[in-house]
Amino acid sequence: MIDTHHGWNASFKPLVLGFVLSLILIAATYLIVVNHHLSGHMLMLAVAGLAVAQTLIQLIFFLHLGLESKPHWNTITFLFVTLVIIIVIGGSLWIMHNLNYNLEMS
Repeated sequence: MIDTHHGWNASFKPLVLGFVLSLILIAATYLIVVNHHLSGHMLMLAVAGLAVAQTLIQLIFFLHLGLESKPHWNTITFLFVTLVIIIVIGGSLWIMHNLNYNLEMS
Protein backbone atom coordinates (compact mmCIF):
# COMPACT_ATOMS: atom_id res chain seq x y z
CA MET A 1 0.00 0.00 0.00
CA ILE A 2 2.89 2.38 0.73
CA ASP A 3 5.68 2.98 -1.72
CA THR A 4 8.76 2.50 0.48
CA HIS A 5 11.01 4.34 -1.95
CA HIS A 6 8.99 7.58 -1.99
CA GLY A 7 7.11 7.29 1.31
CA TRP A 8 3.62 8.03 0.02
CA ASN A 9 0.73 5.95 -1.18
CA ALA A 10 1.30 4.21 -4.48
CA SER A 11 -2.36 3.39 -5.17
CA PHE A 12 -5.65 5.24 -5.22
CA LYS A 13 -7.52 2.53 -3.29
CA PRO A 14 -7.00 4.12 0.18
CA LEU A 15 -7.94 7.56 -1.19
CA VAL A 16 -11.18 6.25 -2.67
CA LEU A 17 -11.94 4.34 0.54
CA GLY A 18 -11.33 7.47 2.63
CA PHE A 19 -13.52 9.53 0.30
CA VAL A 20 -16.38 7.01 0.47
CA LEU A 21 -16.14 6.77 4.27
CA SER A 22 -16.15 10.58 4.49
CA LEU A 23 -19.27 10.78 2.35
CA ILE A 24 -20.99 8.13 4.47
CA LEU A 25 -20.22 10.04 7.68
CA ILE A 26 -21.40 13.32 6.18
CA ALA A 27 -24.63 11.70 5.00
CA ALA A 28 -25.16 10.07 8.42
CA THR A 29 -24.69 13.38 10.20
CA TYR A 30 -27.02 15.16 7.79
CA LEU A 31 -29.74 12.52 8.13
CA ILE A 32 -29.53 12.46 11.94
CA VAL A 33 -29.93 16.24 12.13
CA VAL A 34 -32.52 16.78 9.39
CA ASN A 35 -34.78 13.87 10.27
CA HIS A 36 -34.64 14.62 14.04
CA HIS A 37 -33.63 11.05 14.95
CA LEU A 38 -32.05 12.38 18.14
CA SER A 39 -32.58 15.47 20.24
CA GLY A 40 -30.81 17.48 22.89
CA HIS A 41 -27.59 16.16 24.33
CA MET A 42 -27.75 12.90 22.39
CA LEU A 43 -27.80 14.83 19.13
CA MET A 44 -24.76 16.87 20.17
CA LEU A 45 -22.90 13.73 21.27
CA ALA A 46 -23.73 11.92 18.03
CA VAL A 47 -22.63 14.84 15.85
CA ALA A 48 -19.44 15.27 17.91
CA GLY A 49 -18.69 11.54 17.66
CA LEU A 50 -19.21 11.56 13.91
CA ALA A 51 -17.00 14.66 13.66
CA VAL A 52 -14.20 12.89 15.54
CA ALA A 53 -14.56 9.85 13.27
CA GLN A 54 -14.47 12.14 10.21
CA THR A 55 -11.33 13.84 11.55
CA LEU A 56 -9.58 10.51 12.07
CA ILE A 57 -10.50 9.34 8.57
CA GLN A 58 -9.18 12.58 7.09
CA LEU A 59 -5.93 12.33 9.06
CA ILE A 60 -5.27 8.69 8.20
CA PHE A 61 -6.45 8.43 4.61
CA PHE A 62 -5.60 11.88 3.25
CA LEU A 63 -2.78 13.24 5.43
CA HIS A 64 -1.30 9.73 5.90
CA LEU A 65 -0.61 10.29 9.60
CA GLY A 66 0.63 7.12 11.23
CA LEU A 67 1.63 5.59 7.90
CA GLU A 68 5.13 7.03 7.65
CA SER A 69 8.21 4.99 8.37
CA LYS A 70 10.14 5.36 11.61
CA PRO A 71 10.48 7.76 13.35
CA HIS A 72 6.93 9.06 13.28
CA TRP A 73 7.82 12.76 13.21
CA ASN A 74 4.67 13.87 11.40
CA THR A 75 2.44 12.16 13.95
CA ILE A 76 4.46 13.46 16.91
CA THR A 77 4.38 17.00 15.50
CA PHE A 78 0.64 16.80 14.88
CA LEU A 79 -0.03 15.57 18.42
CA PHE A 80 2.13 18.33 19.91
CA VAL A 81 0.35 21.03 17.89
CA THR A 82 -3.00 19.57 18.93
CA LEU A 83 -1.93 19.69 22.59
CA VAL A 84 -0.81 23.31 22.28
CA ILE A 85 -4.12 24.28 20.63
CA ILE A 86 -6.10 22.53 23.37
CA ILE A 87 -4.06 24.31 26.06
CA VAL A 88 -4.49 27.72 24.41
CA ILE A 89 -8.23 27.33 23.82
CA GLY A 90 -8.85 25.72 27.23
CA GLY A 91 -6.83 28.42 28.99
CA SER A 92 -8.66 31.18 27.15
CA LEU A 93 -12.05 29.71 28.05
CA TRP A 94 -10.95 29.31 31.67
CA ILE A 95 -9.77 32.92 31.87
CA MET A 96 -12.98 34.23 30.28
CA HIS A 97 -15.09 32.13 32.65
CA ASN A 98 -13.22 33.45 35.68
CA LEU A 99 -13.48 37.03 34.44
CA ASN A 100 -17.21 36.62 33.92
CA TYR A 101 -17.61 35.08 37.39
CA ASN A 102 -15.59 37.87 39.06
CA LEU A 103 -17.51 40.59 37.22
CA GLU A 104 -20.84 39.15 38.33
CA MET A 105 -19.67 39.08 41.96
CA SER A 106 -18.85 42.81 42.06
